[in-house]
Amino acid sequence: MDYIDEHFPLDANVVIVGHGRPAMSVQLGPTRVLIQPPLKDERYGCFHNKLMLLFRSSSLRVVIGSANLVPCDYEDLDNVVFIQDFPQFIEPLKSALELPVFAKELYDLLDKMRVPSSVKEELLKYNFEKAKAHIVASVSGIFEGEEEYKKYGHTRLAEIIQNITGPLEADNHPKVEMQTSSLGSLTVSYLQEIYQSFCGVLPYADGKAVRSSFKKNEIPPVDIVFPSRCTVQDSRYGPPGADSICFNTATWRKLTFPRQAMCDAISHRQGTLMHSKVSSGWVYCGHNATTSAWGKFTMSKTSKLPKLNISNWELGVVLPLYEDSDIPAPYLRPPPRYQPDQDAWTQNMG
Repeated sequence: MDYIDEHFPLDANVVIVGHGRPAMSVQLGPTRVLIQPPLKDERYGCFHNKLMLLFRSSSLRVVIGSANLVPCDYEDLDNVVFIQDFPQFIEPLKSALELPVFAKELYDLLDKMRVPSSVKEELLKYNFEKAKAHIVASVSGIFEGEEEYKKYGHTRLAEIIQNITGPLEADNHPKVEMQTSSLGSLTVSYLQEIYQSFCGVLPYADGKAVRSSFKKNEIPPVDIVFPSRCTVQDSRYGPPGADSICFNTATWRKLTFPRQAMCDAISHRQGTLMHSKVSSGWVYCGHNATTSAWGKFTMSKTSKLPKLNISNWELGVVLPLYEDSDIPAPYLRPPPRYQPDQDAWTQNMG
């Protein structure tokens, strides 16, 4: 709260949504409300959205980024951010049903987070018709059914890519770069799953799961951009400055981890570590490269319907690239592939 109070006037009404258990809403003071949204189970998952809605006298600023609301993320690490201002209507809309897609998805997300109705209804006062990005949210939960499973996570991204480009030819294997500040228990099969979505190919069609275009242990053309141990050790603050860059030694040492996909994350600013999350082809920023963030697709054994299981709350945006130009990225491109003697940074390796 100290960091928030330093940057927002004490007489400004602020709703803070953050991670914690149990789910709750509490009034911290005359102008401060704290909300902890629900998580799907008691042990796993976290609230990881980075969203600011800044209501001003004649406009609304929407900020979606990768930085936690703490000093080190804003002062010491590289992060990415999407910002757009939306003008105020002379007369507000009468219903949330009239909101365009970008605003509807914000409204839905605020609803799922259990933000007060007074905040949600403020969105009706602003004109979102010229929104430049597409929102991709992950909500902690299990989403089952032909429409439900496409609302969040990597299947939502697949649907957006379909709308922007049409389905890409996954058989032609377009290349994806995925820079992340957190790596979970990635496997080749999960890389194949999310790669299909990155190509705009949904994992369910014609009443059945879509088979991967890859062989069983074939790694798709995804470069995972994550700092090596030596990059962290040589950074300005060394290992103590990498607290929010998360990976586990046991996972790195698993034979099933796709090491061949790993590339070093080297900042344009020498010695700076990155907390950003970027996927390139179109440009996406927001989610970490983990199953918990993007969700895991399965077919329900009972209903035989598609299902997406998501542990974390996450939020990001997709920006279409309309011409062959330099992709804005916080890391050096092309990212150098790990050498045989290099290890990924892991917090318990130091």
